[in-house]
Amino acid sequence: MKAFDARNRSAARFLLSLLSSLPPHRAQAEDRLDFRYEQYQEERGRIEIGTTAARLEKSLTASLTLKGALLYDSISGATPTGGPPLPGSNQVPMQEIRDIRRAGTVELAQRWGPHTVAPQFAYGIENDYESYGLGLRHSIDFNNKNTTLTLGVSHNFDRLLPANSFLYDVEDKDTTDGMIGVTQLLSPTTILTVNLILSYAAGYLADPYKGVRFDSFPDVEGVYLFPESRPHHKNRQMGYVEVLQSIKRLNASVEAAYRIHRDSFGIWAHTGSLGWNQNISQHLIVQPSLRIYDQTAAPFYTVRVPAQLGDPQIPLEGFPEFYSADYRVSSFRTWTYGLKATMKLHEHFWLEAAYKRYEMSGHDNLTFASAYPKANVLTLGIVIWF
Repeated sequence: MKAFDARNRSAARFLLSLLSSLPPHRAQAEDRLDFRYEQYQEERGRIEIGTTAARLEKSLTASLTLKGALLYDSISGATPTGGPPLPGSNQVPMQEIRDIRRAGTVELAQRWGPHTVAPQFAYGIENDYESYGLGLRHSIDFNNKNTTLTLGVSHNFDRLLPANSFLYDVEDKDTTDGMIGVTQLLSPTTILTVNLILSYAAGYLADPYKGVRFDSFPDVEGVYLFPESRPHHKNRQMGYVEVLQSIKRLNASVEAAYRIHRDSFGIWAHTGSLGWNQNISQHLIVQPSLRIYDQTAAPFYTVRVPAQLGDPQIPLEGFPEFYSADYRVSSFRTWTYGLKATMKLHEHFWLEAAYKRYEMSGHDNLTFASAYPKANVLTLGIVIWF
């Protein structure tokens, strides 16, 4: 496991989550250059990530647009090993990690008539992880551009490399995602977006840094952990609905979204988010936001395996095929709330500052509270229009 536990490490995905909250476009066709620095800091000396990102959008011709992004992460701190606390303690064991992550994406969007086709390429590299991503997006406008249908497909080729983990050989993982979405202008002040995403992953889907305690194994030096075991295939389905409503009399807009997710690991998840965009003046926008995420546990989640089932070296009757003590597949809820301010310093220069609070807590009576992180997230960004 690396760094911010909620992040997906595939190159085609982790840039999107960082850059999607940049200030809105003034106009669809205008060129821009975005810079952003984000500091993610978990409490109690846990994971700290400093992220620097840049994105360029440039119209090459009247119908051809180039989009590119670069990301650099500096990752350090302590993360849970998956083992239970030592006798007499409520603190789950931790291990120190340190890594650098570099990634980039590029997209060319070609428009002709109502159609826009955009091939994409992404690459990411860490000490112990390498990812290539290919994607294609096709959008079609209907109904005097009041309706847009978007179809997309992507495939990631990921390689996990042995580096101070349970891995001894290079392991591969392949992920294919397909998306169909509709954006509909319901009125001059209301926009509805509905997306369906289907995903299939195969290969090494466990976490090479997480272990599981087997009580039957002799404990010589505290807590001995075996590598976790997860299925080698995963199907995932996700539905997403978003409504953006402009409120002219308040000079504001509200954005509400809901996402439902299930996968073949047995996890169901629900996400609700609400954001308010308030124009204080011609030069200042304030945006409070709230996001709630709730998920069930995977059936193979366990804090420890009892002695009567044996261990991976001497399995006994009823020994489980899959097992993981990773708190990220337990039953939990997260709250993310914060405030962002966007200041227009000049027609061609915008400044952004944001603070978010991230809190995670468990639903079961098995997982120790110390496994779940709490974090502060600070962001500074600029947008240059040209």
